Amino acid sequence: MTGADEAPIARWDLPAVEGPLAHRKGAGVNVMHLEAVERDAWEQGLSAGHTEGVRRGEAELAKRVNEMNARCVALEAIIGTLAKPLEQLDIQMEQELTRLTLMIAKHLVRRELRIDPSQVIGIIRHTAGLLPLASRDVRIHLHPEDAAIVREKLAQPAGEREWILVEDPLLARGGCRITTAVSNIDARLESRVADALNTLLGEDGGARIRAEGADGRDESPDEGTVDTGAPA
Repeated sequence: MTGADEAPIARWDLPAVEGPLAHRKGAGVNVMHLEAVERDAWEQGLSAGHTEGVRRGEAELAKRVNEMNARCVALEAIIGTLAKPLEQLDIQMEQELTRLTLMIAKHLVRRELRIDPSQVIGIIRHTAGLLPLASRDVRIHLHPEDAAIVREKLAQPAGEREWILVEDPLLARGGCRITTAVSNIDARLESRVADALNTLLGEDGGARIRAEGADGRDESPDEGTVDTGAPA
């Protein structure tokens, strides 16, 4: 090859890598980054929303529980208010029953004493039999009318165990108390009725009967010509 045939030699440079392909590759990296950021933000939002939802749910539950407790307290108060009149009525009925029982007992005793006044002697004999054999200075407390019957029909016992009649207008007819220096036997009508009622109404019923006799009132009516004496 001759020199005339030789072409001029030009230097070859590396072409610049630019254009749509390069831009597409960079765009893919950016999209992945954005997706990661978006995913992190979504997860954080989900976690925050769950925490807030739990907090609000617990607050709402506590509010409802407090409301229910308040309603239960109000309902219990209403029930208690409704029950009190019934309890009061039961107490009043029991008091009236004990008072009526005492009145009936006094009425029956007076009736029996009118028919057979000497029955009071049987009461005294039974009560005195509860004393120890060596008892001395025996005092028998009776209603004045019962004391008169005893003086008339019951002779003074001979020997050491003598007794003294004591008239007590506060005692009801048919009742008595026997006392010595060391003993005190309560055979009042009220006490005997109270002992009988203890098995029906309990100790409270018997205690009310004793209180009726202790307060000096006698609400039972007189019968026939028998003198009721002083209030029992």
